[in-house]
Amino acid sequence: MDANCPTSDSGHYSDNVSEIANESSARPPILCVRFALHFGHSLVRCKLIRLAIVNSKGGSGKTTLTVNLASWLASRGERVAIVDYDPQASSLAWLARRPASAPKIIGIKAHDLDFRITRSYRLVDGLDVSYLLMDTPAAIAPQNLIYFCRDAHRVLVPVLPSAIDSHSSARLVQDLLLRGGLRQNPQRLAIVASRVRHHTKAYDGLQRFLRNLNLPVIATVRDSQNYIRSAELGIGVAEMPAKQNVRDLPTWQTMDEWLQAVTADVLLSQEPSRPTAATGSHRIPITPRATRPTVLATAEPEVPRVLRADLAVG
Repeated sequence: MDANCPTSDSGHYSDNVSEIANESSARPPILCVRFALHFGHSLVRCKLIRLAIVNSKGGSGKTTLTVNLASWLASRGERVAIVDYDPQASSLAWLARRPASAPKIIGIKAHDLDFRITRSYRLVDGLDVSYLLMDTPAAIAPQNLIYFCRDAHRVLVPVLPSAIDSHSSARLVQDLLLRGGLRQNPQRLAIVASRVRHHTKAYDGLQRFLRNLNLPVIATVRDSQNYIRSAELGIGVAEMPAKQNVRDLPTWQTMDEWLQAVTADVLLSQEPSRPTAATGSHRIPITPRATRPTVLATAEPEVPRVLRADLAVG
């Protein structure tokens, strides 16, 4: 394992990282598609789906979304790592409470690293991880958003149902599009409605706001005590007994469908070029449009109109 790769020193997950690193050292090296494309070789591609959970406002539900997404993926047999950029290290604290019998999740402490020069995928080199979740800190300066978004295949923004949070989220979406490098590829940005109470005026207001954003809303997380209880136990809501999580499970089933579409889209975009027999030149295989996987995305918008209106009010 890379000596520069800091990992969580709490709980039994520190040992897990060493175990995984030792297991990986016995395997043949796997080269990523970026090298395959550069050198034109037919190499084994690594599948590493990178998701950044971003909201510059504290208490928006970033860690809740991160750990529950990680536990869902781990329970499916995926090898998952959480890179915790937040100085509060809430994700790592959750991992420290995680039962030894639960599916393993790797925790990496990153809040003391210089995110401007440390690439997220380098932190999991040699760990054979299939999903990397970045739990980002609050109060990210707009000019620094690019450093958290540049390596992410998708950027998830949890939004709370309040006028203050809607206004803050409108500014954040604008900054992500204009300064986070997402304007040319806005389908990388998706919204998660967080701590929602259905059939309330606050939720109705949130729905109107999210419709005007013209961005995909991929899931709605209930304001439920299950998330508090599961966090105390170091597990995800989906890992709770079936009688307890019956109302929350559909959220993560919906999220799973979105993840499968994202994974298919990422792997499709990583198809390496293949040399032709006649000239040895390279060309990207073209998949017929009808066979492409459906991805929850919208047409490329400029800055959504609601942002201009919302910012004008502020």
